Formats: sequence, structure tokens, C-alpha cells
Amino acid sequence: SGGGGNGAAAGGAGAGANSGPTKVAGCGSAQVPGDPYSPPCIQFSGSNGGATTRGVSADKITLAVRIDGFDSGLVDAVTKSLGAAGKIPSESRDKVDRTIKGLVEYFNKRFQFYGRKLDLVVYDGKGDPLSEIIGQGQEGAKADALKVAKEYKAFADVSAVTAPYAASLAGEGVINIGAPYVPRSWLAQRRPYSWTPLTDCSTVVESTASYYAIKMARKPAKNAGGTLKDKPRRLAVIAPDNAEYQGCVNDGIKLLNSMGGGADLAARHKYQISTNPGAAVNNILPKLRNDGITTVLCGCDPVFLNFLTTAMNGQKYFPEMIVAGVALVDTDLVGQLMQQSVWSNAFGISYAGPTQREGTSIAYRAYKSVRPDEPSILVDVIYSQIYMLAIGIQMAGPNLTPASFEKGMFDYPRRSGPYGTWGFGPNDYSTSDDAREIFWNPQAASPLTGSPGAYQDPNGGKRFPIG
Repeated sequence: SGGGGNGAAAGGAGAGANSGPTKVAGCGSAQVPGDPYSPPCIQFSGSNGGATTRGVSADKITLAVRIDGFDSGLVDAVTKSLGAAGKIPSESRDKVDRTIKGLVEYFNKRFQFYGRKLDLVVYDGKGDPLSEIIGQGQEGAKADALKVAKEYKAFADVSAVTAPYAASLAGEGVINIGAPYVPRSWLAQRRPYSWTPLTDCSTVVESTASYYAIKMARKPAKNAGGTLKDKPRRLAVIAPDNAEYQGCVNDGIKLLNSMGGGADLAARHKYQISTNPGAAVNNILPKLRNDGITTVLCGCDPVFLNFLTTAMNGQKYFPEMIVAGVALVDTDLVGQLMQQSVWSNAFGISYAGPTQREGTSIAYRAYKSVRPDEPSILVDVIYSQIYMLAIGIQMAGPNLTPASFEKGMFDYPRRSGPYGTWGFGPNDYSTSDDAREIFWNPQAASPLTGSPGAYQDPNGGKRFPIG
């Protein structure tokens, strides 16, 4: 399933090393009662086999975190670019560090790790996540992955939030969580090492292409504003210029054509991810206008979209904006940062569940169950990364290796909750198994912030299979 990659060596040291009696038995439908993503409860006694693979001993599972991937430097760079200093608070690296440690403490207490505990190593990397996000910084990513594998001898790393770092960790045989929006085949080629709670871009294009072809193709642009309203739809697709993303765009266009929606496609543009994308916006926007584009499908980052919608408003250009469900653009907090006269025409797809009220998310409650202080604003992101690791470890059983981790993930029963529906299987190493439709209402109060501007669901919570 899913191609070769590094799978041949996945068994690791001691794959059959369990000695002595072990007992693994069911004890209920949920390891953590009330948690919608909880794996089934498991009871265990006896020997866990000790050192079953690198980074695993009788009492520890070494977990590495490159804090540069989560720290406020990355958040602050984006916040500054968005002009959102008053809406997205700056915070210290110490707060991010405390949040990671608190969540590790939570999972050690609540999940079945068969006599072992996650042993956290937080380190400063040589790599630069901002450079890696735009496909650069390969050498730094490789150096950090080598350190994780050889110096820390880690079983896993849950801070693999860039493709170069995730690929480097997979090359060193380290389970890694977080590769952002890479193709399904990219993950499968690195089996059993690379996993992500972020939707793979194959899923994204299959969803958006079918959404457009079924609901919108060859119809008037009824949701556009100004002079574009009700004109025949002319579609433009915009995405970052990374090779992985562009490959997915190619696949999406083929699917759109096969479903009869390709006649609307009038333009395709790409840009380089940056904290200052003004030049890219100034290059693309006149082309959109000259081509008479009524509808923009932008699988874009929030900074680019913020610059783009601001420029659109300045030119009184109000096309339909299709939300692709990537890069947190489908969250109220990011939607509120867009130019509202343009974003009032936004609708599309989200893989997440309904917006949760601030301070009520399952990640926030998990942290507060073990620590009295306030967690980082990234608590939900960090929680979902560690949660995927915890699922695989519990479902793997006591003989923990990369191969048994993969089997455990495949055996995990599908679950639905505020992060959408999670499920895994052959060729499926990301979480998203379905999606819902959303539209932006600039007058509605957000459950998250209480401020005006919120995504709403026109279908009463109904979710749709991918494609």
C-alpha cells in the first residue's frame, strides 16, 4: 500500500523482541471518555519488550520537537505581515515551550503507552522554517533531522511542519507529524514515517474540483459583487509555486476537465510564499481583471490573501472567492483579517468542524486538566500533532516500531469531532476524510472571538465525502 519509500526497513531494531507474557485487552469504546477522537480503551500488563526500536526503551519513547517550528517568531512574522498585531497576540517562546510540555504530560497520563512515557527533547534547530516553507533551507532541515536521529535517537518528531524537514526526518527513519498540504503520494512514498493532521493537497484538489464542477460550472457568478455579479463564471486558480502544490493543481485541473467544469477555467497563476507578497499581488491582480475573472479559487496562505483582498478592494474588484480549506483560511480569526468588502463573497470548503468558543476546545481543556496557567494560542495545532502520535503508539501495542505504528494507525476507527473526520489506511497518511460547505458572513458574531465576521454552514452541519 502506498509505494515503497523506506517501508522495507520499517521493522527497526528488535521488531520481534517482545519477551515475557503480555496482556492487551479492551476496556471500553474510549480511552479518554468524552473525547471524540479517542481510540478504544486498552488495558495492559506484563512485559512491553523493552527496546523495540530506536528511541524506544522499556520506560521511554523519545520525542523531539524543533521549537522553531512552533515558536512565536513564525507567528509574529505572519502577524506583522497581516497587520494583525492587535488581533493575534505575541507571546514568548517560553509559553510555547510550556504548552508543548503540558500537552506531553497530558498524553502520558491519559493514553495507553504500555509502561512507557513520552520523553520530550525540545531543541533549537539550525534550519529556518520560513525558508523551508518556500522550498528552500534544505541543508538546515537535513542537519536538524540528522541531529534528531543520531544525537537524540528519537523515535518521533511532532514539529515537522515543513516539507523539507519532514522529508529529511523520513530519510533518517524518524516518525514525523505535520507535513503541510503535500500530495497523498508524497506521504505514501515516505511510509511509514510521514503523517499529518493537515489535509493532503490531493484531497484538497479532489474536493474543490468536484465542488466547482457539480455546484458552479457553467452558471452565473451570483455571489460576486459589483459589475461581476451574475456574469458567466470565469475561473482563475492561484496556488504557491512549490513543486508539490503545483503537481496537485495539475491533478485538480485534470479532474475538473473530466467532470465538465474545465470550460470555465480562464487563468492559472502561481506565486512564491513570502511575508511580503506585494510584488506577486501587483503582478497577478491586473491579469485577473483583464481576463474578466469572476471567480478566484486561491489555495493560498493568509498573508497573500490579505494583500490580495486589500488590493482588490482598492480597485473596486469583487470576484467570488472560493475557500479551499487550507492554511487556516477557513477559520474565523483569519477570515476577519481579510478585506471584508471582498471576503463577503467568500464561500467554499472546510475540513474542520464548527468553530469552537474560545477557551472551550478539547486541546485547551486537555492542557488545563494538567496545568493551571494559560496555554499558547497554538495549543490546538500542537495538540493535534501530538494526538496523531499518541494514536499510533497506543494502537501499535507494546511492540512499538515504525511498522507497528503504521498498522496501528490503519487500525484506528474513524472518528469525527471539531477537527473534522479522522481516518487512515493504505495510501492515506493524513486525517481529513470528509468536508463541509461554508460561507463568510461579515455581520455574524464569531463563536471564537465574539467579533463580527464568521463562517457559517448552509447545510446544517452535513459533511460530504472527499470528491
